[in-house]
Amino acid sequence: MECLSYCIANSIDLASVDHFFKAHPDTFVSTRSRDVVKFHYVTKPTQHAYFFNNGSVVCWGIKRHAIRPLLAQLTAFTDKPIKKLAHDEFSYHSGDKTTIQPHGYFDVDCLTIDQDADSDELRLSLSYGFSQSVKLQYFEMRIEHLAEKYTPLIEQVSLLGTIPISRKRIRQATGEILGTKTDLN
Repeated sequence: MECLSYCIANSIDLASVDHFFKAHPDTFVSTRSRDVVKFHYVTKPTQHAYFFNNGSVVCWGIKRHAIRPLLAQLTAFTDKPIKKLAHDEFSYHSGDKTTIQPHGYFDVDCLTIDQDADSDELRLSLSYGFSQSVKLQYFEMRIEHLAEKYTPLIEQVSLLGTIPISRKRIRQATGEILGTKTDLN
């Protein structure tokens, strides 16, 4: 089965997400705690997802084609939605002990969950880690974008000692870099 994690926004309003799910009791079941909403479809209780206030979502047993429309709907409850989603994926199954190993052929990690220890609490614990990982992946994407965007200017100033842009544009670039740094903290 698949475990998918996405970073969909800067943050998610969990109260609104929980309210959305509870407004459709024939379709969804949800539970909210301080910084996460767990949900599953009424007809598929083994397929569930965790929505974290840091803007990430971790899905267990839900296919990507099934979760995409729901993620699109829930962007209404986010702050600064992301256009290009950061995502990660795992293959998982039950086994004798809990391990994470790379797949021999595909570029995906394989998670084995101890069948005696498998529980909602274990999946929630793993989901917190996956959530943080995909959020960091999003920040890495932003930093790579900034590096690509400003590398020509950096090279030009190091070679020539000047850059052909206005002070206003330099301040805007500095603000963009500082804004990204602030989001990281």
